[in-house]
Amino acid sequence: MNAPAAEKVFSDYLDAFEERDFERLRSYLSDTRFSYHSPVSSYASADTFVANIARVGPILERIERRMIFVEGNTVCGILNLKTTMEGLRLVPVVQLATVVDGKITELEAIFDATAYNRMFEPD
Repeated sequence: MNAPAAEKVFSDYLDAFEERDFERLRSYLSDTRFSYHSPVSSYASADTFVANIARVGPILERIERRMIFVEGNTVCGILNLKTTMEGLRLVPVVQLATVVDGKITELEAIFDATAYNRMFEPD
């Protein structure tokens, strides 16, 4: 059986995230070779990553897919995350995903974390 194409795995991952189906989202991530990096966090475990992004679920309204580029097993998504939070209503994000054997092994999110970091600054 052939592994699904990288773009389909990434698209299905985004669908699960937008639908807040974190169990299904987890199924698209590698069990043994997963890493995630962003300006605000890094994870070496898919389970830890999912547990933490599940906290975003209640504030996520939708994910707008502006452009998706694919080169081999690497997918680049230019996205807008729409949230319910006043200071983060629209968060432009570039997400890079590496897909191996039908599973995402690496995710990197690139975005301006200034507004996010302000939420955690002492008054």
